Amino acid sequence: MIELTVLLGLAAAGMGLSQWTQFPAIPFLLVGSLGLSATGVVGDPQFVEDVLFLSVSVLLFVVGTDLSPQRVGPFKSAALRIGLFQFVGLAAAGVGLALGLSYGLTDALYLGLALAASSTIVGVRLLQHRQQMFEPFGRTVVGVLLLQDVLVVLLLPVLIRFPDGPVAMLWSLGGTVLLLGGVALVMKAVVPFLLERNLDAETQLLAVLGVLFGFMGVAEWVEVPQFAAAFLAGVSLSGFPFSGIVHSEMQPLHDFFSAIFFASLGVAASLPNWSLVGHAALFAGAVLLLTPLLVAVVGEWAGLVARPAVESGLLLSQTSELSLVVGLQALVVGQITGDVFAVIVLATVFTMIVTPLLTNDTVVWELVRWHPSRRPDPLPEVPSGHVLLLGGGRSTRPILRLLRESDYEAVVIEEDPAVVNRLREQGVTCVRGDGADLSVLLATGAAQAKIIVSTLRTPTVLGDLLHYVGDTVPILVRVFEDGEADWVEARGGTPVRFSHAAANAFMTWFVQEQAPVPGTDPPR
Repeated sequence: MIELTVLLGLAAAGMGLSQWTQFPAIPFLLVGSLGLSATGVVGDPQFVEDVLFLSVSVLLFVVGTDLSPQRVGPFKSAALRIGLFQFVGLAAAGVGLALGLSYGLTDALYLGLALAASSTIVGVRLLQHRQQMFEPFGRTVVGVLLLQDVLVVLLLPVLIRFPDGPVAMLWSLGGTVLLLGGVALVMKAVVPFLLERNLDAETQLLAVLGVLFGFMGVAEWVEVPQFAAAFLAGVSLSGFPFSGIVHSEMQPLHDFFSAIFFASLGVAASLPNWSLVGHAALFAGAVLLLTPLLVAVVGEWAGLVARPAVESGLLLSQTSELSLVVGLQALVVGQITGDVFAVIVLATVFTMIVTPLLTNDTVVWELVRWHPSRRPDPLPEVPSGHVLLLGGGRSTRPILRLLRESDYEAVVIEEDPAVVNRLREQGVTCVRGDGADLSVLLATGAAQAKIIVSTLRTPTVLGDLLHYVGDTVPILVRVFEDGEADWVEARGGTPVRFSHAAANAFMTWFVQEQAPVPGTDPPR
């Protein structure tokens, strides 16, 4: 009872610090649990192990519901390329670095796998906080996280059975593939069946838990780790709208068990000495340096422009909660020592603390300067007297239809290559680039435009534009919140709430411009 009370107290303290500092709670909980291991207060390893495996099952189940393949949409190809290159590149770097530090082959393989995947919890939370979940690069990042998690789920059971020989490894891989088949079955048959029944909340919760326990039962039969079954059960329920039902029912349990899991994790590790801290810093440094570089280069090849490619790399530059599961599973079966597990925990702490600092706009734009594809597609000449549209999605369609019937030229800046191609096929002058990049704006004649209309999801990235031309060119900016509206207005722009209102505001301006002044000709 005392041990459980101590863990609950640590969990409460870590969550409180997270709320106060606005940093993820995971690093605080891990540091606290590492310190707790030195006191010996929680000395029952079986108790800690039971708490960890119960907690991680609930945690990964709910995390899986955030990773719907449908949410990635048309960006599956980009996510596949970026995810594979990052995963393989970091795994190879981790194995090489571990061997260079005189770790054994088994330790090196686990360290490499632990470094290879990025944190779904941190990545999704940052995207949600920055309102970027449904931007092209945000959907690409979600696809990368899903791919990497699935790769860990596939590879870890195989690696655990490595000492037992090829037959055992193939059996474990086959069991995981069987669970993946179960994911497709639940998505295609079970979820539609449940949605048609209009079940009450209690029955829905029982159905959700039934899917979870069903996957875990199959995992027990085919000798696949329970964490893999829990994660895949969550993915099977990730489709809209059922994922919302799962979240509403499971979120309180997720928050509780998440805090308990990370508060308990460090207790299972050895108390690190300075040598282990140094090793962890080297592994964390490899993740923080290589991830943005790999993602930026591969992102350009996969279709991302400069800022989204760089920002994606920064969002992905931390090790995963699954990295901790990798280490925990290997520790429990006796394939790594507490020292190696401590290195994995510390590397996770370091990278999760640094990542939120790296993703602020100042760091992103400083790194964008070095990106090889920063320059936009060239136009024959810099346009003048035109309507400049930042973003070419659905919100701009009414504006483009109106402009086609007028004498005004429209120029669109859009980062999604599919949208760019569609607009060009319709005869619209479209530049593939980042509407927040001042070099792109200058190349498309922002200073000479008649008016600028922005439908970018994050208005606060337009600081350079508002500073440069806000006093001379009308700028309509779509906003979602009062704070964003105040920010835009204070810098000389005109905030317009919601996308349809932005189109209506432009049309009002257009009618006023077209109305002839007595004694003058209409504007041309």
